[in-house]
Amino acid sequence: MKAIFLVCLFLIIPLVGTVRRPVPPPRAKSLTLPGDGIERQNLLKRLDLPRKLFQAGDFHQAAYLFQQGHQDALAAGEREIAARFLGNLGSCRFALHQYQEALRTLVIARGLAEDAGNRQTAGALDFNISSLYFQLGQTDAAADAAGRAMARLSGEDRARQLPKLLIHLATIRAAQVRIPEALALFQQGIAAADRANDTEMYALGWNDLGEVYLDRRQFPQAEHALLEAYRVRKLNRLRSLESSYRNLGRLRLDQGDLGAASRLLDEAVGCSRRPGGLLPSWQVYEARGRVRLAQNRLSEALDDLRIAVRLAAIWRRAAPLNDATRISAENAIQSVYSALVEAGNKLYFAAGSRSLARETFEAAEDNRAASLRALVAEPRDWRGSLPPKYWETLSKLESAEVDVLRGRGSADKLQQLQGALIQWESHAGPSAGIEFPDLLDRVQHSLGPDTALLSFHLASPDSYLWAVTRAHFALYRLPSAAQLADLAGRFEKSVRENSPAATLAGYRLYRALFGPLASPVQRKAHWLLALDASLFELPFAALVVETGADGPVFLAERHSVQTTSGAGMLALSAAASRQSLRGPFLGVADPVYNTADPRWSGTAHPSEDLHLARLVGSAREVAASAAAWSGPRSPVLLEGAAASRCSVEAALDSHPAVLHFATHVLESRQRFRSGLIVLSLAGRGQTEALTSAEIATWHLDGALVALSGCSSGSAEALPGTGLMGLTRAWQAAGASAVIATRWPEPDDAGALFVSFYRYLHAFPQAGAAVALQHAQIALLRSHTWRSSPSYWGAYFVTGDQQ
Repeated sequence: MKAIFLVCLFLIIPLVGTVRRPVPPPRAKSLTLPGDGIERQNLLKRLDLPRKLFQAGDFHQAAYLFQQGHQDALAAGEREIAARFLGNLGSCRFALHQYQEALRTLVIARGLAEDAGNRQTAGALDFNISSLYFQLGQTDAAADAAGRAMARLSGEDRARQLPKLLIHLATIRAAQVRIPEALALFQQGIAAADRANDTEMYALGWNDLGEVYLDRRQFPQAEHALLEAYRVRKLNRLRSLESSYRNLGRLRLDQGDLGAASRLLDEAVGCSRRPGGLLPSWQVYEARGRVRLAQNRLSEALDDLRIAVRLAAIWRRAAPLNDATRISAENAIQSVYSALVEAGNKLYFAAGSRSLARETFEAAEDNRAASLRALVAEPRDWRGSLPPKYWETLSKLESAEVDVLRGRGSADKLQQLQGALIQWESHAGPSAGIEFPDLLDRVQHSLGPDTALLSFHLASPDSYLWAVTRAHFALYRLPSAAQLADLAGRFEKSVRENSPAATLAGYRLYRALFGPLASPVQRKAHWLLALDASLFELPFAALVVETGADGPVFLAERHSVQTTSGAGMLALSAAASRQSLRGPFLGVADPVYNTADPRWSGTAHPSEDLHLARLVGSAREVAASAAAWSGPRSPVLLEGAAASRCSVEAALDSHPAVLHFATHVLESRQRFRSGLIVLSLAGRGQTEALTSAEIATWHLDGALVALSGCSSGSAEALPGTGLMGLTRAWQAAGASAVIATRWPEPDDAGALFVSFYRYLHAFPQAGAAVALQHAQIALLRSHTWRSSPSYWGAYFVTGDQQ
């Protein structure tokens, strides 16, 4: 999906997937000039040359001249003209795919325009910022910025830009899966461009509409739209023809016409090599590599995909340095890595070259959780330079989340707040992350003698598993993603329902996933799992290794299991210092959830709370867990009204070794189902909640986090990023390990956690995964209702320290 840069008093910019030929800005309107009017006119004339250079594709020289003009305009006190120069500089940086610098430049330019009182320029810059967000997959932030632009633009400027406004909004609505609205906007935008004789926008509208149909596999409609875009671009010799070649090549590939697809994508690659090419080149190399893969030209496909991966990694690193945009970037390029894995692994199984298996492993792991790796590697105090309004916005975001849960809030309000956070974080400029050359060697060196890393890649027609130990490395072929998802879904459902079918389903899935493993890996006691797609929902501990006269043997009886974010995170954690777990135990339990609770002493406002049921057993769970932990310092137990945000934040100053939350966990209405930890009601009866965005700003220094709330580990799993939600947020805050649940569990005294903490206190070097394994086995053999995998199988450990 693509976006547009709006022309007001400066240039437009092309975005991902589509080439937009720069449209000349309108001539400056006649101005009433002060005494130094000649100097002002000279400054305005200096916009012309770099504008022509931009149109010719000489972005570097244009950027140099725009920067010089910006400095001279500021020196002359012409802030509004300085905003134009700076806006154009941002356009150049965008064309050069320098997204971090482009965003910073555009935000500063907008501030200059606002200071000068020029709403039209500020509105155009808002629109360009919207396009940049959209380029990087930040759809909600793009929608918010576009809304601000629409509010600022008016009169003649608004009418002139109407085709661009409509087409840009259409692409946003399509990305938000608001298809009927998107189709109506495309129709209006194309018609408006036709009336204005704007051939570039006319072709762009048809092209983007064709992509919507192509993504929805509506091939006849896609063909009509894409051919119309191609016709207009070819007749008018538009530079955006490169995008038409690519999209038509994708269409022919999906239609099975590999010869035509190959020819079209050869043309697209040729266009991408010309000076001033505007389409990110990794897209065309990926598309051609996929065609060659379909033609079984594996070596040629791998050559194209190697280029695509290198270019995509550079593109990812150029994204604005905030977590949300990094996530979008790694999602966007995951398909490139997947294609390289498929091509390389097919060649591996044909030729048996170990170097190919190594290459595909390192490619798969390079993009896996790259955003989390960058977040964890950042200096912990980088947000200190952010203004107070950033923290105010973070607080407002939490309140807005709760309002939406009550049915009183607005999704548009959430978009606005998320967009504001992204801008401030991008401007603060955290680190670009850490890359690890020779990743396989580093991981093998970091693994313990009895540990194996099992890294999954689910795809079609085959999935793959890399097995890594200190002395062993192997690649295995597995069933397709669809087959594994079906087996995993059946097994998870049967375990949750305590069905007799769970044993057979668990055995079949175990054989599909781990049956091919060599004996040296099978014998390792500790398994680290780098998961993909449907596997994130899987209760691995409850898989059945074998069956016999005494019943099933579960995976938990043979191996400790820990989910890891990936090989890159393991390498990063291996170089980090370890937490000594000498701090206190912090427990949060039995909050006051409604004003009918006799413990509530504030002003009753029944409409403000969420009317959640009290968790009576949670206080006993936390007290028993604290006693079992028996650390060197007195525990901090926050119960009832004390289970508040203020108390939790104050307790963090004691650097707790363990944070245990026995609270309600609700599904967030934000993207990715990120989860909310619900705390006690505040003074006027308002519900307080900890959001993933806020948790990620905390500093835990390697603490262990336990989330015993219902489905606390449930969230969306994104391509490349992995599991979102609370577990990822706590890892970003510095947790060494997080224990969570995959489905709701009963409110009881926490027998599993008592066993877990008791073992971890006795054997602190064993780690959370081994302690959880011990607790699960203890319950399995307790001959009580807790012996069922439906109880103990819900719990899992995620973390990157061994």
